[in-house]
Amino acid sequence: MLQLTERDRKELRKTMRRAAKPHLRMKAVALWNLGQGKTRREVAEFLGVSKASLSAWAKRFRAEGVGGLAIRPGRGRPAQAQASEVEQVLRQSPRSFGLAQTRWTLRALAQVVPSLRGFSEMGVWKVLQRMGYGYKRGQPHLTSPDPQYQEKRGGWFKRSTRPEPIPGR
Repeated sequence: MLQLTERDRKELRKTMRRAAKPHLRMKAVALWNLGQGKTRREVAEFLGVSKASLSAWAKRFRAEGVGGLAIRPGRGRPAQAQASEVEQVLRQSPRSFGLAQTRWTLRALAQVVPSLRGFSEMGVWKVLQRMGYGYKRGQPHLTSPDPQYQEKRGGWFKRSTRPEPIPGR
């Protein structure tokens, strides 16, 4: 059983109902039930968590309040890929690394960037996604030395702002 003050109950009730992150809502529900007299075993079985987790949540809640229930930064496996290395390589042409291509591919990045060696293509894609990069397909760019090229190419390159009405409707 967890001893809760009226302020703690209000705080947990608010977190249970309005927290943006699901893990905060679940922890608040667990602590609320402990405060209502349920045993750690009952709450752990119902929520599918360990009794040790419940104890740790209760301890952090007593020490820090609801803020102690959040997942702390630095948890989990540390990243193997070096963001600075990846960025440095991405800002250069693949040809400067001896590759016979003009655009980077996931496979080429895994070969060239030392911290990405051994990564699958999906692994490289996830690293790039975490760094804020996205896929952008190359677009053909037509030009001509003709000084009147812009006029001659006409309106077929320009997008219409409104669709044409369908005849007969």
